[in-house]
Amino acid sequence: MTKHTLYIGLYDKESKRQEITTVDAFKVVANIFRGTTGGATITEAVGVYTYDDGEIVIEPSLRCEIFGADLESVCAAILQIKTALNQEKIALEEAEVNSKYV
Repeated sequence: MTKHTLYIGLYDKESKRQEITTVDAFKVVANIFRGTTGGATITEAVGVYTYDDGEIVIEPSLRCEIFGADLESVCAAILQIKTALNQEKIALEEAEVNSKYV
């Protein structure tokens, strides 16, 4: 099974600070996954990110794990999340894992 993991920083790409609360960002992201991938496991994290202009920030983040969805659905979710949360980039990890639903 394929597992996709997204790492989503919560700082706005223009203001470089958190404009949407973590709880509200969680709700937005969860609703996007519901409509694109069918689900995800979402946890809070802290990320270190370097903007395209070279500025480095430590920011609240969401780590989202998606099992069994195709890459097209995951990328559709990423595009929606980037727009909804005004993100510069979202890190995507793709791995084949020995997992199954039981």
